[in-house]
Order: sequence, then structure tokens, then C-alpha cells
Amino acid sequence: MSNPRRLNYHHNYRGNARNGRNPNHQQQQQQQQQPNNTQQTYFYPYSSGPQDGGFDTSAWGNYTNYYPIQIENNMNPNGINNNAPPRDNQRLRTNQQGNHQNNQGRKPSNSAVISCEEYLTEGQVLQDIATKKTIRGILRINAKQYTDAFISDPDGGTDFYIDNVRERNRALNLDEVAAEIKPKREWKILPECSYLVERSIRALRNGQISEDKLIEDNQQQQQQNPSNRRDNKRETINTLNRDNITLTDDIINKIPNEYFQRTVKVVYLFRRRHAMKAAGLLRKMPDNNPNFALFSPMDSRIPRLMIPMNNCPLDFKDRPNDYEKSLFVAKIVEIPADKKFARGELMESLGDADTLEAQSKAILMENDIRDEEFNDEIIKCLPLEQDNWNIPDEEFSKRLDLRNKCIFTIDPATARDLDDALSCERLENGHYQIGVHIADVSYFVQEQTPLDNEAAQRTTSVYLVERVIPMLPRLLCDRLCSLNPNEDRLTYSVIWTMDEKGNILDEKFTRSIIRSCVKLSYEHAQDIIDQPNKEFKIEDFPIIQNNFSINDIKQIVLDLYEISKILRSKRIGALTLNQPKLQYQIKNDNKMPLSFSIYQQKESNRLVEEYMLLANMQVARKLCLTESIHDKVILRRHPPPNSTALQNTIKILKSVGIEIDGKSSDDIAKVIRNIDNESTKKLLIHLLAKSMQLAIYCCTSCVPDNNYSHFALNVDFYTHFTSPIRRYPDILVHRLLGAVLNYNDNLYQAPRALEQIAQLCNEKKINAKTCSERSAELYLAVLVRWKSTDINKTDQHRK
Repeated sequence: MSNPRRLNYHHNYRGNARNGRNPNHQQQQQQQQQPNNTQQTYFYPYSSGPQDGGFDTSAWGNYTNYYPIQIENNMNPNGINNNAPPRDNQRLRTNQQGNHQNNQGRKPSNSAVISCEEYLTEGQVLQDIATKKTIRGILRINAKQYTDAFISDPDGGTDFYIDNVRERNRALNLDEVAAEIKPKREWKILPECSYLVERSIRALRNGQISEDKLIEDNQQQQQQNPSNRRDNKRETINTLNRDNITLTDDIINKIPNEYFQRTVKVVYLFRRRHAMKAAGLLRKMPDNNPNFALFSPMDSRIPRLMIPMNNCPLDFKDRPNDYEKSLFVAKIVEIPADKKFARGELMESLGDADTLEAQSKAILMENDIRDEEFNDEIIKCLPLEQDNWNIPDEEFSKRLDLRNKCIFTIDPATARDLDDALSCERLENGHYQIGVHIADVSYFVQEQTPLDNEAAQRTTSVYLVERVIPMLPRLLCDRLCSLNPNEDRLTYSVIWTMDEKGNILDEKFTRSIIRSCVKLSYEHAQDIIDQPNKEFKIEDFPIIQNNFSINDIKQIVLDLYEISKILRSKRIGALTLNQPKLQYQIKNDNKMPLSFSIYQQKESNRLVEEYMLLANMQVARKLCLTESIHDKVILRRHPPPNSTALQNTIKILKSVGIEIDGKSSDDIAKVIRNIDNESTKKLLIHLLAKSMQLAIYCCTSCVPDNNYSHFALNVDFYTHFTSPIRRYPDILVHRLLGAVLNYNDNLYQAPRALEQIAQLCNEKKINAKTCSERSAELYLAVLVRWKSTDINKTDQHRK
């Protein structure tokens, strides 16, 4: 793999990264030609399903980016050209050169300077927000049409629309802004309502008519002539008025608001949430200014940057064409109100833009994902005797010893960080004692240490197609905390006594010590579920430790499965809108994709999911109902759907004969269950997901009206407790549970500080999900291009 050179941060870089070349290129060519048939399946990415709170994509629209990559005509999936010597890093040819000339609709470089208005004062803005003249929200820029931007209505109505860069006023994607609502004559007419607006103007101008009567007449007219629609995306009353007829505000205000999308302009920037970084290509300035280079981001939502020439590679000024395929990362230094370009600085060279490695690094950089190794100060927070670490003797006196119980993990076959395990024991009275055991990461990640600070900044592990960027050091994830077989591990346990109908008769929360007896994959557990009467052999499973047998494991899996089905039926009001998830098969040696498939969730997945959901719900309830900490609890909250968006979806579904009320998750879930056709069901799920709001982390003290409920799961309290190795909120919840159980002090942070941490976790979760999606899109583009190239070659051969 190439070793991209780092640029100097002090504007005096004089290295030569020409075309991203690698001095070890010749040696790498020889290594690439060596056969390697090892294959491995990678899952993209972890699902935002029920235990994650779900619906983490819907309310934000499509803000992912697309990297138009093409494989060389003679390249095979091993990344090697069939008719030529191998090239650096399985190089790919990109469309980006053409794309960045016009960049998805970006205006040519000789376009006029866009002069923005100065921001209002914060005091004036807050006053205008109070009087509903201005809204506060998160700016979302359309990735496919960068001039379009949106802000969600705080009251749940249709999104507000910003139709050009000038009125975005230097705000970037996901920034928190204040936006002034423009006069109604400047609102955007919905395409399907252009004819109705014209008809309304004529009716209102020619005589007195009530608004109700106008809407009724228009509805009748629309039913008679449903094809009356124009495709002008930015039509307003001002552009619609072609007859030079003066329209008074009185007439305009009587036109129904439902025919419009309200427009706004940004007047204040509350907070930069954008990473202020971009990956892109370096070019000469359009006016040949010798003192600067032009940085053209791959993401069209980011402005182009002027880079000082003394911050560029030494020979760029004289030989700019040598760098036309070199991918750089730049930081945005300033976005002036009255300048044509923003100002920036080069941070790093990622190497050849035609490589998967460079593209993947760009995805991480743009989403502000830390990918560097953990420094020595962080590693020193871990036990010194890492290789031979044993649980201290004093911990045995503080914890419930469960090492003699049959406890095991069920995870993907390739999983390394095993943070949850299950147990189930039949009692003499016919009841069951079921346990969920979660790695006690908080024991190692002590508050206010460098390790804790780093985890609090990363907040989550990031899942790309080819690798994982962990939240915690690998030593902690894979060894000290991972619930590996036949190793004593520190855990938090939630243990229930249940009857055969899944009713909880008793519940216990405790710190514990376990020793897992086997690492099962979902496939192993599914084999047991599918063949309950089969006599399994030793070779059918991994080695089972601690003197337990295959029959012990088999019986526990079956018991857990039967109870899980009952628990799921009790959650009948819960709503699950799972979207398809891709899994890739890639080459281990060069990470090139070989194939992909749709990941199929099995009953074994649902088995584990059901107990994780129950643990998360019960821990949340325990914490919220404890007086001493009730104002500091970190919850996973899911607000009800956007009412306007949901009503629009309901209208669409009604037009095709699907009746839905939508007042509760139970109602929506019933409609989905009653649809037999799988294609129709998938389409319904897709439409309904669009109206769902994001599930978010929050601190209980900052939730309005104490409305902690989770709409999709249809429960009053929900949190994240079961994945502390990959999610920082789970570590906070462990500390809170420890305080309730008198194992440790209450969290030192004030509720307001915890709310800020929760907000950062929300932002980082979105960034991580964006990385996962773009990584999958990148690999899919490579795979599809290779397949199409292979088909074309086959067709040519036949001719």
C-alpha cells in the first residue's frame, strides 16, 4: 500500500508527492503478483436496528456523497491489470477530473462573486426566534444539488427551503443556524401546486371567495385535471406573475399555505458543526494567480478554497499537471462574506486519487473521524501487565461470581470485540433464570483520564467495508474486555427470573465475573434452531470449555429462542423498519471487492436482539426511577414522526389502497404485518422511514415535559447499555448503574455537561453512519464497474 506523505502545517511544504508515487512501488508490484486466494466476508456496516434505537437515517435526508470511480478496462477483482504490469495500490481511474470541472452543477470558475449579508447580533436573532420571525435549526445541504438546502421546522411542519448559496450565508452542512422566514411572495410553489396557485390568484382577484371555498374548488379541479403540474423547481409568486398585475399582500396571504414550501435565509451562525475539512484536488487558479492554487473539494456542498502557493508542494507552481490525480485534505480557514473563494490550508496528501485507500481516508477525514493510533499517554491508562493481567483479588469480594455458569457469546463469525453474553438456567419450579452479561468497560476507562477523554471525543467505533476504526485501543477491545472463551472477565449482569410465558418475576442488577464457555456464531445458533432434534458432533462447533457439553449449549439456545419469541410478541406495538444491509466479500491482500449480497437476518439474530432490547429497557427504567441520579440519566429517545411528512406518506399510501392511521407505532406495525407481498412491504417501509425522526441521545434533565419515550419501540424508557466497547454512551450508563448499586460515586459532570456529551454522541453517530454508507457506495461502485467491464469484454469476445 502507498504511504502518502504528510504536508507541513506551517505553509512551507517542499516535498514531492507527484501523482501520489511511492518509492517502494517496484517492491509492491512484485508483492501484488504473488497469488493470494484468501477471501473474507465483511459486513457493511452494523445495523441501526431496534437495539440501536433505529431510524438514524430518515429525518436527515440524503446527505451522502458519491465518488464516481471506474476500474481500468483490463483490471480484475484482484486489482491487477490483466494486460499490463500491476500499478500502485490497485489504482482506479476516476471521473473526478470531469466532475470537478463542473462538480454536480457547480458554477464555472468565472462566475460572479457571491456577496453575503453580515450576520445579525445574537440578541436580535433570539428576539426574532421568540416572535416566530426566525427559526433555529440544523442546515442540511442536498448532496446531489448543492444549491438546495433545508432546515427542519421546529414545530414539525414541512422543511424550510433555502434556494441558493448566497442565502445560505457561509453556513455549511450540519451547522446550527438562525434563518429568517422570507415574505410569502418569495416562498417556493410546490411543483404539483403551480396551477392551483395561478387559479387561486385569478379567483381572488376577480371576486370575493373564502379560503375554505377556494380550497374546495381547487380540490375538485385537481381531481378532474390531475396532470396540471409544472416542473419548475424554484417557482414563486414573483416569477409566476407574468401579466404585470399588481398582487397585494392581502390576496397573496389568502392563497392556501399548503401550496408552498416556506423559504428562509440564514442570518446567524450559532455553531459550526461541520468538520471544516475537505478532500479534493489541487488546480491552478482560473485567473492564473501565481500566489494561490485552487482546491476543488470532492463534496460539492463545500466551497472551493484558495490555497497559498507556499503551502503547496514545491513544484506544483511549475508542474501542476503532475498533481492532477493527487488527492489532498485541506482545512477551511475562513469563508469571507465578500470573496469569490473561501481560504484554506493543505493538511495532508492522501496519495493517488485513483486508489481505494485514498478514497477511504478521504471519507474519514471529511467526517472528522480520528484514525490515528492511540498515543502512549492513553495506553498508560491500561494495566501494565497487559499480557498476563488477572482480575485483582478484591474484585471477587465485590462481584457475583458466575464462572461456574454456562454462559456464552453469539456474534458474527468475524467479530473480535465480544461485549455481550447470555445464559439461561431451568429452575426446579419450571421457571427460567436468564442473564445478559455485558463487558465492564468502565472498570478500565476511568473518569477524567486521557483514555476516557479520547473515548469521549471518538464516542463510537466506525465501521467501513474493509476495517473498523475502534473507539478504544485494540488491547482493550480484543483482550481485556472482550468476553473470550475460557477467560475470566469483569461484567455487569442483568438477571431475570421468568415463567414460561416470559413474565418477569424477579430482576437483579449486579457487577459480576464470568467465564464464557464458547464463542458461537449466528450460524451455529441458527443450526440449532433449524434442527432442534439433530445430534450435533463435536466438530460442528468451536471448542466448548469449562466441562460443558454440546447438549448443554443446544438446550440453552433452544430455551432462549422460545422465550425470545414470547418477548417479541409482547412487544407487538414496537415498530421495526429495517432497511437492506449489504455484506461484501473482499480479498484479504488488497481489499478489492469480489462480490456482495444482501445480509439476511436470521432467527438467531433476533434471539440476541430481544435480550439486548430487554436489558436496555430495564436498565433505563431502573436509572430513571432512582431519585439520586434521575436528572443525569443518558437515554436513547425517539420522538414521534414528523406530522406533515407522515400525513403526506399516508396520502400516498391511501391512493394505492393502503389505509393507515399513523397515530402510534402499534398502528403502523399492524399495517406492515398485514401486507403479504414482500416488494410492497419493502416499499412501505421505505416510505414510512422517510417520515421518522432521528433517535437521539439526551440527558433526562434536558428533555422537555419529561417526555422520555421511544416511539418506535413503544416504551417509556430506553437507553444503550449493551455495547460499551463501541459506544461511549453505554460507558456512561454503566457508571450510572454503578452509582445506583453503590459501587462508585455519581457522575462528576453536571446535567448540562452531560447533555453536551449526548449531543456530541449524536453528531459523531451521524458522521460514523455517513462513513459506513459512503464506504459501501465506494466499494459497490468499484464492483459494479468491474462487473460491467467484464461483461463488455465477454460481449466483444463473442463478436
